[in-house]
Amino acid sequence: MNVMSKCCPVRPTTGDDRDGGRARTRRILSVAMLVGVGVGTCLVPVPLVAQPGPGLTILLTNDDGFEAPGITVVRDALIAAGHRVTIVAPLDDRSGSAMSVTTSGTIDYYRQEEGVWAIDGTPADAVTLALVHVMRSGPPDLVVSGADFGHNVGANLLGSGTVGAALTAARAGVPAIALSVAVDSGERSHPTPFSSTTDALAPAAAFLVEVVRQLAETGGAGLLPPRAVLNVNYPAVGADPPAGVRFATVSSQRAFRQLYSVAGDTGPARVETVAADADRAEEGSDVALLASDLVTISVLVGNWDAGQAAWEPLRARLVIER
Repeated sequence: MNVMSKCCPVRPTTGDDRDGGRARTRRILSVAMLVGVGVGTCLVPVPLVAQPGPGLTILLTNDDGFEAPGITVVRDALIAAGHRVTIVAPLDDRSGSAMSVTTSGTIDYYRQEEGVWAIDGTPADAVTLALVHVMRSGPPDLVVSGADFGHNVGANLLGSGTVGAALTAARAGVPAIALSVAVDSGERSHPTPFSSTTDALAPAAAFLVEVVRQLAETGGAGLLPPRAVLNVNYPAVGADPPAGVRFATVSSQRAFRQLYSVAGDTGPARVETVAADADRAEEGSDVALLASDLVTISVLVGNWDAGQAAWEPLRARLVIER
């Protein structure tokens, strides 16, 4: 979920390009070869040239829009690595939509070019429509959501369309990775706003390619455990190497918070998103580690079930089963 800055994809033109149909971990990844696991190590980029081998069939989506720079960079990197990539993503910016879906009416979808579809709906709509229609004859081995322009860590995950798309895929039984690149709120007023994020998109895409490679080589029967989602956040370090890579818990704290200004009992409320204080985040959490310029990898549970260990204490207190 990019809460600081978004690109603004344009709506597609009507004509031949518009589709006629309508229907509105194996341990910590040994990525030392890519980014290193210590301060001062050098980034060794994955070469963006076509690689041999069958590759994976990948559905690529996001919440920034199908023409956003993050999704374009990731598509190019995955294709260069030998994967078969289909973009099915929102027509425009749908940040903050979480896992919301269209429940009635129609969803317009447009074929932009070979392998690229724009959906006039939410990220979750895009994933669902891709699985049941666009990619029905060749289902994806993996869903990648991103790269999002703005980090998705801590309590902000609840509203993220980027993460919501990945969770939608996981609930449908498809392995999924959400990739986000952090923003530095201090760069908001720079002559080139958030340049550190823009410059980090390509290294983040290269990192994703390496993660996918290792998962494919070590996964055996499955790329990820059932219903699991990898939530990957890359720091806003520009073209410089990150400080390392860590698996991280999900913080209970927010990376961003909303400020509401109201004029009276009725009328518009002005909403502004500002950075929260990362110092309050738990040690070892995604919020804290990302603030230290580390790439963070968190494992999310796609079915949301806390399991028997969580409900047994309540079962003892609530004597209501029959």
